[in-house]
Amino acid sequence: KRNFLSYINKNFVFESNPKIAVAVSGGPDSMALLHLLNNWSKTVKGKINALIIDHKLRNNSKEEALSISQIIKNYNINVKVLSVNKAMIISKSMSEARINRYNLLTEYCKKNKISYLFLGHHFDDNLETFVNRKISGSDFDGLQSIKEISLRNKTCLIRPLLNYSKNEILNYNSNNNIPFIEDPSNKNFHYTRPIIRKFMQDADANILKEIINEFELIKKNSMLYN
Repeated sequence: KRNFLSYINKNFVFESNPKIAVAVSGGPDSMALLHLLNNWSKTVKGKINALIIDHKLRNNSKEEALSISQIIKNYNINVKVLSVNKAMIISKSMSEARINRYNLLTEYCKKNKISYLFLGHHFDDNLETFVNRKISGSDFDGLQSIKEISLRNKTCLIRPLLNYSKNEILNYNSNNNIPFIEDPSNKNFHYTRPIIRKFMQDADANILKEIINEFELIKKNSMLYN
């Protein structure tokens, strides 16, 4: 926790009493991020809002969202469930779901004058994105993968966990008794990302090291390239 607070204070500058939002899926990553940011927010006298998406891709998605909402309310954090309009669900692809999710989140932030939206992407997510884009033939821009800071719909998206691994996050949750749920779509091999995740988990240590080294080389040179 101390390392995270130090990282935020060293690398970002906010106005007094910042108003922030955190996208929460209920998974280990977003729940850890919410816990960390809630602690940080208290030190700067900020206001934190947890945003949950009812994606409507599964029959019980509303119940899942409400269940996560109740867990968060126990921490005395403001929480809002945002529901995707069924008319926006056509292909049921991960790409479509991602667009719908970001649109809902950023529109809520704009409407409520929240400048910063925090997201729980971590190092393993970034490595999976790198492999996915390399397979797809992305250029250097694409191979830089997930950026720590980006702008979308006039909202600043911040991903402060990109230097933390999945195992570090799980250990943090365990040490701090943070509850979370597992998204069943993470094991749905009809989608590309779960297939890549399975490949990474099963990969030989040397292959994994080679992938990480190549990704780190691109990240190292990205500032010069940009």
